[in-house]
Amino acid sequence: MLDKTFHIANFGCRASQSEGAAIQDELLDAGASVATTPYDASVVVVNSCTVTEEADRDVRLMIRRIATRSPETRIVVTGCYAQRAPEELAAMPGVEYVVGNSHKPMVGRLTMNVLAEDFISPGRAEVFCSDIFLEQELSPRTHSGSAGRTRAIVKVQDGCNANCSFCIIPSVRGRSRSMTPDMVLAEVRSLVERGYKEIIVSGIHLGTYGRDLDSPTSLLALIRRMLDEISELARIRLSSIEPLEVTPAIISLVAEEPRLAHHFHIPLQSGSRRILREMRRPYTPSHYAELAQTIRARIEDAAIGADVMVGFPGESDEEFAETFRLIDASPLTYLHVFPYSSRPGTPAADMPAPVPSHVSQFRAKALRRLIASRNEAFRASMIGRDLEVLVLNSGDAISSNFIRVYPEADLPRNTWVSLCATALQQDGLAAR
Repeated sequence: MLDKTFHIANFGCRASQSEGAAIQDELLDAGASVATTPYDASVVVVNSCTVTEEADRDVRLMIRRIATRSPETRIVVTGCYAQRAPEELAAMPGVEYVVGNSHKPMVGRLTMNVLAEDFISPGRAEVFCSDIFLEQELSPRTHSGSAGRTRAIVKVQDGCNANCSFCIIPSVRGRSRSMTPDMVLAEVRSLVERGYKEIIVSGIHLGTYGRDLDSPTSLLALIRRMLDEISELARIRLSSIEPLEVTPAIISLVAEEPRLAHHFHIPLQSGSRRILREMRRPYTPSHYAELAQTIRARIEDAAIGADVMVGFPGESDEEFAETFRLIDASPLTYLHVFPYSSRPGTPAADMPAPVPSHVSQFRAKALRRLIASRNEAFRASMIGRDLEVLVLNSGDAISSNFIRVYPEADLPRNTWVSLCATALQQDGLAAR
């Protein structure tokens, strides 16, 4: 058996990444060490995603690779795929435990059990998974990170009460539930004290934060408290927020408060009014377009990103063209483009007129080509400007408006530096 080393293989959204970071911190506190690759570890925690069939496939591929290349390495699988199909994962080689989202706080302890010298494999994976809808509260992380890191993701909300016809996530995350503001502030203070310079506020349906609490509150109120009560907090970045929840007050706060990153990620999914109705998305293309233009008018250097789905059942060439035209006319600076993936148990899985895979792939490529040129133009518009960046590593930094910046000289990591953008790089900007 290898030494007491572990590796976290994270898949999926920022909320999932936050959970993976908490597991890592717990294992470090228990005396285990991080392995550079999954093939060098005693135990790999596969923190899975199930938002698409491709996400499922990536998880299975990772498990098979570990089992083939490093047969002594033990595997613990958790996350959304583990919640949706635990027995499927339990049958895979090398897997010792499958832990659904319902039991995710157990992952650290179970992993340490596997790392224990007297651990004996049961021969087939044990499964810990129960009804996610029994979860009524969201507890804070019990481990808030180690010193010297740069950015931390804080999951303030979990679950989703929406009913988008294509989405499996509510069934694996449960109903919306929020961490209390006092708990959030305590976690953020702890992270800042440990040296984190940027806090990314995340959730599964972040814009609904606080509505479920005994004393209801809002995301806006939470962010204001963080700014007012934690003066040492250098920068807050908001994760994905739904279009109807990006309020004028939130836009104004981002425009006026220098400690808030000039960065919005607002899912679009489709620019077709009919397709949005079929998706059960509660806004119109015109609302989305006006929202993006409002942000650009208030914050001229803001990064504005979107999720877009192509090939939804019944999507015609003209309906895709509506999406293309909306994006072409918008100030969006980047996209996450996903071909539709049928998820078992969702209403969309039974809809007629599936779009052929090659058509979906063609549409996805068209949008990626479009946004690539738009993103390049956005980055080029920053050349000659001074950018306040956080140095992630000696030759790599990130700006408020979500641009990778590559300094000409090595700089101390985890420091704030003002740099002048000088030229385009393939995925960012050179600066001095």
